Amino acid sequence: MKPEDFDEDFNFKRKRTSDILFILKIIGIMLIVFIIFSFSLSIKKLGGSDLEIEEKGEKYGKSWFIKYQGKISVPIPSGGRYFLENVDINSFRALDSQDRSTLMVGMDKNHVYCGNISLPDLNPGKLEIIGNGYYTDGTNTYFCSPNPERNEKLPDIMEFLQSLVYSYLNTKRPQSYIYPYTKIENEKKLQAVKDLYLAATDGEKVYYKGKVLENADLKTLKRVDMYTEYLADKENVYYKSKLLPIKNNGRLKVVSLEQGEKFLYDEMNGYVFKEDYFFDRKKSPYKALGNKGNHMYNMIFVNNEGIYYYDNEEKKEKRAGDNIFIGKLEEVSPNIFTDDENIYYFNGHEVRERYKKTSRNTEIYYLDKKVNWKKLADIEDGVYGSVWQKGDKYYYFNNLGIIDNAIYEIADKETLEYLINNSGNENRIKEFIENGKLIQTIGEKKVEIAVEDKKMPDNEKMWFLAALAVVFVVVIILRIKENQ
Repeated sequence: MKPEDFDEDFNFKRKRTSDILFILKIIGIMLIVFIIFSFSLSIKKLGGSDLEIEEKGEKYGKSWFIKYQGKISVPIPSGGRYFLENVDINSFRALDSQDRSTLMVGMDKNHVYCGNISLPDLNPGKLEIIGNGYYTDGTNTYFCSPNPERNEKLPDIMEFLQSLVYSYLNTKRPQSYIYPYTKIENEKKLQAVKDLYLAATDGEKVYYKGKVLENADLKTLKRVDMYTEYLADKENVYYKSKLLPIKNNGRLKVVSLEQGEKFLYDEMNGYVFKEDYFFDRKKSPYKALGNKGNHMYNMIFVNNEGIYYYDNEEKKEKRAGDNIFIGKLEEVSPNIFTDDENIYYFNGHEVRERYKKTSRNTEIYYLDKKVNWKKLADIEDGVYGSVWQKGDKYYYFNNLGIIDNAIYEIADKETLEYLINNSGNENRIKEFIENGKLIQTIGEKKVEIAVEDKKMPDNEKMWFLAALAVVFVVVIILRIKENQ
C-alpha cells in the first residue's frame, strides 16, 4: 500500500468515527431532552387529570369513588386516582356504611372492589360487612386494608418507565400504591374486635390485618402504643401478625424520634426491636437514648461495650463505636443526656453533594462536666426547652426541632428574663438567634453516625435511563457498522 493510500484510508476512518460520535451526541441530547420532557409531562398529567375528575365527576355517596366520562376511579393516597377495570357502571355502587374503613370498597353485579382491584371469589350479591376491614359472602372472607401501602412488587425503574409510557399513551397508571388485601382461610364466621382496629376473631383465632396472631389471648390483647402496630397480650408480643421471641413483662414501650422510626423497647431486659428485627440479644441490655428527640436522625442504643443504631437503608443494627460513657446514663431532655461525670448532646445534619450520595448524620457532642449545672426553668412545660445556669453563664437547652442546634448561650439579661418569665414563642426565639442574643454552643464531637440514602432520586433515574438509552444506540450502530 502506498503512503498516500494509507493516509487516505486513515482520514476516511477518522472522518467516519467523527461522524458516528457526532450522531451519538445528537441522539444523546435528544434522548435527554425527551426524558426530561416526558418526566415533566407525566407529573403534570398525574396531577391534572385527578383534579379534573374530582371537580367535575359524580361522587358515589360519601365514598371515595367518582364516575367521570364513563369511567369509575378511586384515590389511593400517595399514588393518585386509579380506574376500576371490567366494572359494570350501571350496577356499580359504593357500600352504604358508617364505617370509615369501607370508603374505598365498592361493587357491581359481578365484582367486589378493594380500591381499584377486584377481589376474587367474593359474591357481591351476598356481601356482608364484618367491620374493621373484613368482608364475607358467607362462603369466602377477605380483609381489605383501608390503609394504602407501597406496591413492593413494582420496582422503581419499572415504575419510572411505566410513568413515561403513561404520559404519552392512553395506558394504565403505574400501580405504585395499593390497598392490601388477604383472603381468610377459615370456614367459621368472623366478628370484628371492638377495641382493636383491623382485628377480627372467630371465637378461637384472632386475626390482625387478615393474618392469624399465633396463640393470642383476645381478652388481654391490645396495642403497646396507640399509634403503632406492636401488639401484646398477657404473655405474647407481636409486630403486626408476627410473633416476637420475647414475653410481655409489663415494661414494654415504644420509643422513637419526634418524627422517626418506632422501636419496641423492653425496659426490664433492654431488648430492642425494629418491627420484627431483633437487635442482638446477646448484647443486651441496651439503653435507649433520643426518645422524642428532634436534633438527630437516629436514636442510639448503648450497651456495656458499644454504641449502636439502626441503619434504615441496610435494615439492620450497626455499631457506631465504643461505649465512651461513664456509669449511668440519664436523659436531661430528648436531645441532651448525662453520664456520671459529663453532659452530652445530639446534633443532626444532612450532607448533600452533587453526584454523590446523600447522608443523614447524627453526632454526639461532649458539652461540659456535669458539676455545678443548675436548671432554672422549663419553657412551656419543657416543650420549647429549658434554661440552665453554670457559674455566671446562662444557657438555653432547645427542644424545638425547627431550630438547628440543641444548646445556646444566653447573651444578655433581657433575653434571660424573657425566656424564664414568658411562654414559648418560636418566632421570638428565632429572632434572638438571628440578633446574636442566643449564641450557638459548640462542644467536642465524640461520635458520628452517617447513614447513606441508597435510593436513586428521580433526577438520577432520568440520567441513568438516558445513559442506558445512549449505550443501547451505540451498540446498535456499532453492530450495523460491523456488518457493513
